[in-house]
Amino acid sequence: MRLFILASESKRRVEILKMLGYRFFVVPSRIEEEYRENSLITARRLAYQKALKVWKEYKFSTVLGADTIVMLDDKIFGKPKNKIEAKNMLKSLSGRWHKVITAVAILSPKGKVLFHDTAWVKFRNIDEEEIDEYIKTGEPLDKAGAYGVQGLGAKFLEKIRGDFYTVMGLPASKTDRALRSLLD
Repeated sequence: MRLFILASESKRRVEILKMLGYRFFVVPSRIEEEYRENSLITARRLAYQKALKVWKEYKFSTVLGADTIVMLDDKIFGKPKNKIEAKNMLKSLSGRWHKVITAVAILSPKGKVLFHDTAWVKFRNIDEEEIDEYIKTGEPLDKAGAYGVQGLGAKFLEKIRGDFYTVMGLPASKTDRALRSLLD
């Protein structure tokens, strides 16, 4: 199987792809993330833009870009800009179900694939002291919705409906099938 490029610095995506047995290079896309459409369209657009930016520099390679969005009450929760925004996001999610969408774009000389997966997550009720302690760890500041399901944020989870890896940042099974179709 050929190598490919991951257009993301996400440690979670790196971890998932390594777990699946892939070898790849990381070339971050560093695009400006704008949330102007509904959550699904936004996630798919951002995943595609991330892949395209890197693919333009490495046109004979396969490039994977991804984007994860947390959605509550028709409001998109991307990565918090600061600790105050992280705290507000976590307070909003407390005791509630929310939607997590991860979109993936893979551009290759063989073609392109764009897909997404959706999962539902329910947080238990969390108090302000727990939120403040969590924010002090720094974990929520670079994650959509201000939490990491695979890290300390797991203590807030009550239930997940759907693919755990979608919540983590890359739907493992769907991504594996798509990469196999473009890399073999």
